[in-house]
Amino acid sequence: MDPFNAIVIAVFLPFILAWTLPVLYSVFKQRIGWISALIAFTCFVLNAQIIPYTMAGTPVTGSFTWLPAAGLSLDFYGDGMAVLLALIVSGVGVIIMSYSNGYMSTKEDLPRYYQWLLLFMGAMLGIAYTDNTIQMFIFWELTSITSFMLIGYWRERPESVYGATKAFLITAGGGLFMFAGFLMLRVVTGTYGISEVAQSSELLSTLHGSPLYVAVLVLIFIGAASKSAQGPFYIWLPNAMEAPTPVSAFLHSATMVKAGVYLVARMHPILSGTPEWLILVSGTGMITMVMAGFMAFRQTDIKAILAYSTISQLAYLMTMYGYSTAEHPGLGFAAATFHLLNHSTFKATLFLVAGIVAHEATTRDIRKLGGLRKEMPKTFIVAVIAAASMAGVPPLNGFLSKEMFYETSLEIGELVSETYGGPWAIIFPAVAVAGGVFTLMYSIKLIDGIFLGERTHDHDVPHHVHEAPWVMLAPAVFLVGLIIFFGLYPTFPISVLIQPAYSGLVPHADHLHVALWHGVTTPLLMTIATFAIGLVLYKFYDAIAAWQNSFNDKLPWISVNYWYDATVNNAKGITHKFAAFAQPGPIGVYVKMTLLFMIFLIFWPVYMFGINLGIGVGDLLPAGIIYDAQPYEIVLYSLMILAALGAALLPRYLPAVISLSELGFLVALLYVYLKAPDLAMTQVCVETLSTIIFILVLIKIPQKFKEPMPAGKVLVNLLISGVVSFGVLAVMLNANLGVLAPFETFNYYFIEKALAMTGGLNVVNVIVVDFRGYDTIGEISVLSLAALGVYSLILSRAKKVKGGKE
Repeated sequence: MDPFNAIVIAVFLPFILAWTLPVLYSVFKQRIGWISALIAFTCFVLNAQIIPYTMAGTPVTGSFTWLPAAGLSLDFYGDGMAVLLALIVSGVGVIIMSYSNGYMSTKEDLPRYYQWLLLFMGAMLGIAYTDNTIQMFIFWELTSITSFMLIGYWRERPESVYGATKAFLITAGGGLFMFAGFLMLRVVTGTYGISEVAQSSELLSTLHGSPLYVAVLVLIFIGAASKSAQGPFYIWLPNAMEAPTPVSAFLHSATMVKAGVYLVARMHPILSGTPEWLILVSGTGMITMVMAGFMAFRQTDIKAILAYSTISQLAYLMTMYGYSTAEHPGLGFAAATFHLLNHSTFKATLFLVAGIVAHEATTRDIRKLGGLRKEMPKTFIVAVIAAASMAGVPPLNGFLSKEMFYETSLEIGELVSETYGGPWAIIFPAVAVAGGVFTLMYSIKLIDGIFLGERTHDHDVPHHVHEAPWVMLAPAVFLVGLIIFFGLYPTFPISVLIQPAYSGLVPHADHLHVALWHGVTTPLLMTIATFAIGLVLYKFYDAIAAWQNSFNDKLPWISVNYWYDATVNNAKGITHKFAAFAQPGPIGVYVKMTLLFMIFLIFWPVYMFGINLGIGVGDLLPAGIIYDAQPYEIVLYSLMILAALGAALLPRYLPAVISLSELGFLVALLYVYLKAPDLAMTQVCVETLSTIIFILVLIKIPQKFKEPMPAGKVLVNLLISGVVSFGVLAVMLNANLGVLAPFETFNYYFIEKALAMTGGLNVVNVIVVDFRGYDTIGEISVLSLAALGVYSLILSRAKKVKGGKE
């Protein structure tokens, strides 16, 4: 198959086939999970076809016409980095969907579950292959939407709804910042193409010399940090653990959280190599790495520990991708990319283990667990290997990428120290070791809390716990096999996946050589120090956790979650206060505000320009007004005036409404006279509908006005209406006889611009469809929602009647 076609099919196949699942479910029932896994496997095979091209250094590119008027097309770019992420997404997708066959109950809404998984996978594949910032934003926000649906899958649980809402607000909100950064990047470079900017030394020079460079960097990084739970945005990830465990494994260990890291890697050749990049990306990563590792101690839920460990491990990646200087642009790139692959294997395995333990022991609270190694020996072995890889124990794959992390931390520390002075040669590696120490400690806690020690006898844990069925255990065993294989034979993943990704995005990339043994090096000594410090401090693990709990209880406001909850909860109160102020109730207030705003719109421009032009209020009425009118026109206008006075002065609702309706029909007649039959038809329809609604409402209310209007209120109303009437009259007369300079008439603008800008000959149609197209969409949306509301009301009433309640 043509490689470009393979990419396109891999991206869009999940979107297309996801909608067939409800139909397939009627045939295959609970086996629909295997159908979904087959779709993911097909995508994996399609992605694998690109590997020979990336290994040869030939990216697969292509595009489709999308919005040519806006300079947009659907652009796909399959280089080594894109293929690496695509293989992780589709490969883990196969494992997760296969695992779900044993985890998810047959009573669940399985079509909805697998539909959203496939849609999410398609969105992630779109992120991997996109070569267009607008396209990237669309797929980016699609992952936010689909993850919202997956995290809130158990929508009857308040915790799931809270977690889904929190994740959506933060990740989608961060995406808007990223979008603003993309638009600014377009302003500076003149293109939406990502590879186009990355491969143009002229555009890169323009961008780095632009005063907008820092703003572009910060805005795009906010989007990346929010998606990958870095910095203050980390708070959504622990609450997102309310999702089903396979979803957590898919979204929060292997795929969605890596979208932010992937974006940083993709933008690396465009934005890196500056002090701002080093400070922002590495600084955020280092702080997050230490903070999240430390905060993991006080967690007692297995998935919560894994959530904080994920935040910390993602911070590893951010830190390494931030290691970049102008002279050494790709210093930490290869190490970060290798750890990105390794993290997907050991973290996905640990999430699957968490699901197995929760499935069999019916709890994830490590305070109620312990001693399960005898009853679940296979799961125990799998968990130990995965946790050891996360902690960086040789000869597993995590050890290799952690050694590379230590090595690059030493190098960047020396470079920064030589350039700027100071103790940076010690600070960078010291922070890296601190992250490694915390990783070792919570890795031990996972194994110790679940499997070691004596069996607890909590009433939430069954007396006899056994191994999970093979359908759940086999995916974890397969991932553990990859952990061992990548550790013992790193040449294979390095040559096939890591080197192409590294060479594709870093100019003049070195040839990578990764091996288990490089002699007694400084990184190896740092590893030994990490293990020694971690084992010693592990004795104080519970004491540190207790201190954290006490500190958090005494100073709750220091938590970012505290401010999030306060903001969201106060938002409701602020909204209610604003609504009470802006919408006090009586409709007369709204009418007055609208009319006063109309007065402002008329007289303010006149006042602003009238000072220089010598225009006074008296000049608003043109001198050459011709008051000649035909008899039937006089009759029509007189009837309209009488109808308007009747609507305002009649003492009963029904005559007033009839008078108002009469005025509306007279206006329709005026439209007919002015040769505007479409407006007349619309006016007749609106008046007919509003009259019927008014009469239906009047059936339920008294027929007399209840409250007499005070004289002062009458005078104010007369004053407002008089000024508005004069203003409207002045506008109409000037529009008919010639507009005051420097203003132009609206009809002049539309008539002049319609054909040139839209190609349309009917000005009215052009105004409705093109010039005010968004208004038209809004109106259609409002009418559609109103129709749905009416339909729902009718349907609910029909059900009540059918149920015998009415």
